Amino acid sequence: MRLAQLSTIASVVFVLPYALVAANAADSKSSEENDPLISGFGNFVSWFRSHGGTVDDRIIIGHEPGTNIRGMIATAPIPANTLLIHTPGSLVLKKQYKNRCLQIREIIIPELEAGIESKWHTYFEFDDSLGHNIPSQWDRSGRAMDELQGLPPSGETHRHINWYQGVCKKGKEMSDLDWKALIMYLTRAADIGLVPMYDLMNHHNGRINTRLEVDDKRALSVIALTDIPAGEPIFLTYARGGTESSVDVFNGYGFVEDYPQLWEWTDEGLMQLSRKNENHAYGRYGMGNAHAYREDDLQFVPNTEHHEVLMISPTLAALLPTKALVYTLGNARRPMADWVELIAAHHSNLRTSYADALADSAKRILAGLPTTIEEDELLVREEKSRLKKAANLSTVDVDDADAIRAIEYRLAFKKALRLITKVVERETFLNDSDEL
Repeated sequence: MRLAQLSTIASVVFVLPYALVAANAADSKSSEENDPLISGFGNFVSWFRSHGGTVDDRIIIGHEPGTNIRGMIATAPIPANTLLIHTPGSLVLKKQYKNRCLQIREIIIPELEAGIESKWHTYFEFDDSLGHNIPSQWDRSGRAMDELQGLPPSGETHRHINWYQGVCKKGKEMSDLDWKALIMYLTRAADIGLVPMYDLMNHHNGRINTRLEVDDKRALSVIALTDIPAGEPIFLTYARGGTESSVDVFNGYGFVEDYPQLWEWTDEGLMQLSRKNENHAYGRYGMGNAHAYREDDLQFVPNTEHHEVLMISPTLAALLPTKALVYTLGNARRPMADWVELIAAHHSNLRTSYADALADSAKRILAGLPTTIEEDELLVREEKSRLKKAANLSTVDVDDADAIRAIEYRLAFKKALRLITKVVERETFLNDSDEL
């Protein structure tokens, strides 16, 4: 079985989460004190304010409660509509070229080369983009690549590197500055450019509590969307309104996002069945035909033309979610009761043949993978235990750490596929006369 995934070159527009996985959660306080991106935040704020930036005094960088994930935290209650961050246009490393090669080569690299003479020197020094080892940085022949087991983004992990080296460098080797500039661009750049302070916020589509405003001078303001209690992380989104799936988030930023998760893939096996049999429901009902969706009498408009499942919790999911259903992602919060009601209404209008085709694809994929969900869960525990022992001996292998991320990712993907089959078994969909 071969899986294909739709993707675009260097299209990531949001920022990398400042996640730091420590060896022992009990040592959180100690690790905060030894983390330069936490202890050095005050100095970074001073630089930011000295150049016209605004950041609320109730904001710090620390570990999210109960975790070792580094992020922006509220130290006191913050009312809704409070201005949290304002990055003036003069501090934004603006996108001045539509050509991405020129943007990196003519804007970012010269400022890096300027060293302490650059206005953004403190910003660059505070940056830790290279320390996260996103899939683009994985060893191409390393274990982590194999641990994806052919699931998306297999075959796409290094597309940004291939693009930059092939198109921008004309096949020449990348320098250290090339690497830093490219990874910063891929993981931190917003639509308007590199935006200091804003790009320290973490992603969470289920708990988003901020909104953004950009003025005509390309200054960016972050405003509290809701009341933010003391101790609560301050979140934005890297995947607003279903434009980026959980596959894209992992490939671009190197982590499995928390719920809600939007999983997306294409299955060439089912496409081939449709090609061999023109009456196969996969093709008749639009699963393999973009135009068929628009011609459906029910006016069923999916979020994309690919297989998708919107996973709200380990037991609740919307099969083939519509654009309207996923629009909430990154734009607002939605109570669980509302999700339950909306998904029930969605499934009542979803053709049985659509649901069956999706479940068939999920079963085919799961059956073709070399390990089960239960085996992966055991493997993750064993690998993390081994990695912790290695960390205590200061002998951590980066490829082993990357491999654990890959296993955790494939495990999450498999659980989404399994949930699809369970949803189809237990729920009722719209009956039609043509079944798979």
